[in-house]
Parts: sequence; structure tokens; C-alpha cells
Amino acid sequence: MTASTMSSSLDITRLSLKHNQDIFTIFCCNDSFQLALDLNTIKTLLRVCKRAQSLLSFKVPHFHRWCQSAGLCHPDGQLRIGLTPSDQIALSLHCEDQATADRSWLEDRAEQGNAAASYFLARILQVDLDKQQSADESDRVTTHNQIVRHLKNAAEVDHSMAQLELAECYRNGHGVDQDHTKATELYRSLADRGISQGQIALGGCYEGGEGVDQDYNIAIEWYSKAEDQGSEDGRLHITFLRAWFSFIGHGTEQSDADALARWQEVATQSTDPVIKPIATHMVGWMHYLGRGTERDEQRGIKIIRDNQSDEFKLGESECLASVWNNIKSDSRTACKFFNLCQLGSDRNWLCRHLMAVCVFFGFGTTEDRTKAAGIFEPLADDGHSDSQFWIGSCYRCGGGVSRDWKKAFEGYSKSADQGNSYGQWIVGCCCYNGHGVTRDYAKALEWFRKSSEQGNRYGQWWLGNCYQLGRGVPEDIDTAISWFRRSADQGHESAFKELERRP
Repeated sequence: MTASTMSSSLDITRLSLKHNQDIFTIFCCNDSFQLALDLNTIKTLLRVCKRAQSLLSFKVPHFHRWCQSAGLCHPDGQLRIGLTPSDQIALSLHCEDQATADRSWLEDRAEQGNAAASYFLARILQVDLDKQQSADESDRVTTHNQIVRHLKNAAEVDHSMAQLELAECYRNGHGVDQDHTKATELYRSLADRGISQGQIALGGCYEGGEGVDQDYNIAIEWYSKAEDQGSEDGRLHITFLRAWFSFIGHGTEQSDADALARWQEVATQSTDPVIKPIATHMVGWMHYLGRGTERDEQRGIKIIRDNQSDEFKLGESECLASVWNNIKSDSRTACKFFNLCQLGSDRNWLCRHLMAVCVFFGFGTTEDRTKAAGIFEPLADDGHSDSQFWIGSCYRCGGGVSRDWKKAFEGYSKSADQGNSYGQWIVGCCCYNGHGVTRDYAKALEWFRKSSEQGNRYGQWWLGNCYQLGRGVPEDIDTAISWFRRSADQGHESAFKELERRP
């Protein structure tokens, strides 16, 4: 029964409660009921039971005041730590209206076997750990072990959310040895009991082949079970997968427009930390290349740049400008992105190109720059300007191939001749410095201007530099500052520094 259905049938429910008050109270406080109703609805339902009224008249507010004093709430008063309605009720029974943020009462309840208290302690410890990024590694290990101990205690008495968090620990190897099989077993137990988060997590295991054989159809089946319960997260996971299938023509007709529409939906509506940044990244590429929509290179670049985060480190500098930052990652987001690019690598040049970028950096896979260069080379020969730019960078710095400035300049020139703004910028750099070609400031200026007029922030900085130093053009500080400002508006750090040192 859904929350709306239960709420709309309160009159009927009141009639049935006259003889079954205790049963109804137990039913509402049971964890299996936790996702069906919000706390306010449960409070409304419980108030019709005289025997349960004392649970709600003052105990829950006491618990919330304690959470406020303990610094566990957002500014709007909402808990930082997600607790089910039944957890909040169970904890409120033992919480006094204390003036301090002491946790001793919580620890006492956990030691006595209170599952809600054990789970809550684990979540508090995780929040503390997240705040202490600079903590000593041995201290972090100790805290992770404490978290797992509390989660296991709660999970042993069938606390659903504790089982879900414990499964995540096994999945990521936090506080325990990484064990995808054990994680999958826990997810399956939750999924079989109808817990939508467990169904989505199990779907993710099948999608990634973690602890089970990879099977996209079974993954979608589990996502669908969650969607059938009204889970928006389950629906968006299906939308996300089908976007990739449309993009690469996997089991369906290839359609850039359909892929873009689905990725856009996930990018704007999902809160999932894994699929949201991947979908947003792909939306950026679609606009950058004009696939499924009118080409808007600057819009695409901005989306890719703004989407970069600690969890998803592929931004404009790394992906488009091939700046060799250290973005090696084995995070779930990185691994999922690589696996999906690999899935489409035989059908779609962009998937193959992005797979090579991942291999080059070790993003979601083992770093292998020789392998990456071997993927970029034939893509460059096929005329893809971004791959031409990348193979040029491989030859320029000796990434997976022997360093060769002439071959680097050849790759860059092919990219620039196709109007690639990054290729134009770097060809300008080669002409400016005499790398792989005779130094020629005038030609460098021409290429920087072409790149800048397309809105490329790297080209704009270099063009400003030429005007500032009088290279290939008469010195003109005002024009230099104008180009620095355009570059700085897009976040170019060197341009910022140039502007800062001027009055």
C-alpha cells in the first residue's frame, strides 16, 4: 500500500483500530514498513491509538533537539544522517532532552542490542570520518572497523538500512576485505524483501558484473522492481542505461537524439552520485560534437568543465585539452564510466576514444599509455579531430610512444585543420616555441586567434600573451588584458594571475 493510499483511507483505518491498537502500533514501527510512509503520516496514524500517543507527544521532539545540539542537522533542521521513521521513533523512546551532545545514552542502547542505536552510531562515525579527510590512515582504519562492527550488530537483527550500509562496506572494502559476493548476497536479501534501495544496488551489481555474471537485462529487471514501488531512482537508472543503448545501438535502433534526451533527464533529475555525473559528462559531449542536437561547442565545453568533481575527475583540461593531471581512480563512478565506454567501443568512435582516455589515465581501469596510444592512432587516421589532438599529445610527451615532435605537430595540425579549437591552440604553441616546426610568431598568432574566436580559453590566454609581449603583433596591453579577461572568465588560472598583478 502506498503512502497516498494509506493517507487517503484514514477514516476506514480509524474504524479498524478500535480492536487492534497494539497490532497496528507494531505494524507502523516495523522496519519493513519504513519506506511506505513518511514520519508525519506515521505520527498521524499512531495518534489514533491511545496506547501509542505517549510515544509521540514529546519523545520525538526531544530526539530532534538532541540531534540539533549534537550538530547532526542541516541548517534547515533536517537530519544529516538519513534515519527511517521507525528508527526515529525507536530512538526517541530512550532519548532525554539533554543540554549536551553526549552520545553515552546512544552507546548504552547499542550495547544492549538496540539495532537503531547501532546503526545510528555507525552513521555518525561515518559523518565524522568524512569531515576528517586529513586524519591519520591508522585512525581511519580504526574508525572504519568500528563502523562495520556497529553495522554488523544492527544487521544481525535484520535492520534493513544497516544491511544496506554493510553491503556497501563489502562492496568498497571499507573496514572489511572487499567481497563483491558477500555484498551481492546482502543486496539480494534486501531486494527479495522488497527494499527498493537493495533492488537498485543489486541491479548495479548485475550491470557491473560485481559478484555475479554481468547481465544488463537482469539489471533492468531489478531496477524495474524498484520503479514499480514508486522509486524515482530505479526509473532513472533504467533511463540512464537505455541512453547508452540508444547511443551505441545495443539491442535497439541507434539514436543520438534519444540518447541525449535520456542523459539530459538523468543529469537534471537524478541525485545518484554515480550516474548523474556520467550522464552530465555525456550531455556535454553531445553539445560539443553536435550529436542529437545543434552543435554548441562552448556550451558542451562548459558542461564538461563544470561537471568535474572529486568523484568524477574527467574535466575539460583532462578530456579535451589532454592536460596530464593525476586523475587515476578506481571509484565506482570511474569504473562504471569505463565499462560503459568499453561496451560501446566496437560500435561508436566516441566510446572508443573515451575508453582510451580512461586507459591513458587509469580512470576506472588499469593505466596503460601504450594501449591508449594504440587506440588513438587509428581513430586519428579515421579523421576524428579529438583523437588527432590526443595522438599528437602522446608523441609530444612520449605517452605510450617514443617522443617525436614532428609526429606530434602532424597530429595537431590535422586536428587544427578540421577546426578543432584545441588543435588550433596547440599548433599555435608549436609555432610559438619552434616545436616540430620552424618558430614563427606571426603564424602562432593566427592559430591563437582562430582558437580564441571559437571561445577556447587556452587560445585566449596565449593570444593575450602575444599582445602583451608584442610577439607577431605590435604590443597592445589593452587588447592583451581584454583576451586575458575572456580567458579568466572561463577559469583559466594564468589569466587570473595576469589580471591580478595589474592595477
